[in-house]
Amino acid sequence: MLRRLRVRMAASAGVAAAVLLGLWLKVEEARAPQDPPPVALGQPVDLGRVELTPLSLALAPPEQQGEPARLLMQVRLLNLTGESQTAVFGFPPHPPELASGGVVWPEPEVTLDRDGEMLAQLHPRLAERVTLAWQLPPDWRPGPVSLTFHRQIFKLRDNLYGMSNWLLFQPTARMTMLPEGAP
Repeated sequence: MLRRLRVRMAASAGVAAAVLLGLWLKVEEARAPQDPPPVALGQPVDLGRVELTPLSLALAPPEQQGEPARLLMQVRLLNLTGESQTAVFGFPPHPPELASGGVVWPEPEVTLDRDGEMLAQLHPRLAERVTLAWQLPPDWRPGPVSLTFHRQIFKLRDNLYGMSNWLLFQPTARMTMLPEGAP
């Protein structure tokens, strides 16, 4: 009798552990989805500090002889905070991450469309059109590219200092498309 009771208790504990593990895995999956949702041109993406709306993605010839061609993405940026932002893509910066052929490209140059200067700061509720420019690697073959957008999370009271802070980045959206002008 005692032996049967021990076997049943062990089996019950195993079933309970399996159910709890299954629930925990479901909660983790819901908390941090693996693939961010797709986004299209003209659809705004909330990056935490700013709202970014991709407008176009195109190949462009080199600016000067001997330089590589570039991939240009025109976007509309809107500062969602109440103060001017010098770290538009967060700190450390997480601009849209471009990948093609399984290779992640270096960070782009970000210039203002209105005057061609580098983006230094973005004022609250004042939309700006900017261009993100990536230099094409010499061995790149035209094809679909993938852009991953990261959102920085705001916490009103962080655990270390008890102050408001911008923390952690999470992939929030992904755009896959063939750039204009690609053969």
